[in-house]
Amino acid sequence: MTICPECSAETNYNIDCAAFFSECLALEFTDSQYDEVHHLTVATYMLQHSSRLSLDGWLATRQLLREFLVENKSPLLIKKQNKSIVDNGKRKWKITSRDGQAFINRDTWAKTILDVNLNNSTAYRGTIIAWARSVLKSSESIPFVTHTGLPDHRTGNQHDFS
Repeated sequence: MTICPECSAETNYNIDCAAFFSECLALEFTDSQYDEVHHLTVATYMLQHSSRLSLDGWLATRQLLREFLVENKSPLLIKKQNKSIVDNGKRKWKITSRDGQAFINRDTWAKTILDVNLNNSTAYRGTIIAWARSVLKSSESIPFVTHTGLPDHRTGNQHDFS
């Protein structure tokens, strides 16, 4: 059995979260019906595996997930809206982690990537959306202090995703 140190996912299939994430990406890149939720797959996986992101990158990713799920914004709209915000030449903060250390308690998550059903595109999309909603809901109760030392006020929004 493998237990992920970042999200607590358990499997008896000799596959870890990173390998399962790669399988998801392979399906999304080869089948347009799976690809419809690619934006949710990546954002949700990164939120649960915080060692890949800086705190600012994690907070920005959580905001993206909120915009996708709560505000129903499309990936294309988000890309246009955030073009100047995430531009490497203009951005004053790092998206990726500098030290590779996870900073989210692995027991935070009710669902993980291993809850995703790969059997067919309909089941896949449904389980990706359920996973993303669960992660967003759980993540919004995590208090943070930003690099400025001020509380992050983006954590205050609570949404009912039932």
